[in-house]
Amino acid sequence: MYIKQLFILLAALFIGFIASEGFGIPLPSNVIGLLLLLFALIIGLIKLKDVEDTADFIIKHLALFFVAPTVGLMLYFDLIKESFLQIALPLFGSIIIGFFVAGKVTQLAINLQIKWKKRRQAR
Repeated sequence: MYIKQLFILLAALFIGFIASEGFGIPLPSNVIGLLLLLFALIIGLIKLKDVEDTADFIIKHLALFFVAPTVGLMLYFDLIKESFLQIALPLFGSIIIGFFVAGKVTQLAINLQIKWKKRRQAR
């Protein structure tokens, strides 16, 4: 069961990689893959139960992926200290923009899902 769910998640990421490289889309391939997965979930091509357990496991252990970058930051602490404002201002600005975009995309996805369900019920 977990193997099938992991395969679906990895397939979405792989398709995102192919789309990014093949069509020259200026977005990271993992973002494209996750957007494709979101679209497949919204239209019902993939059911939530088909990926939920593995996705929950990955999210639960997500902190492990940040250990190596954190250690790397500690190695360059002096450089970061010297350039703190040049790093912090764009970082916080991009976080705010990211929150805004994520919220708008989520609203759009919810509205599309509601419209999709209404169309299915009308049939």
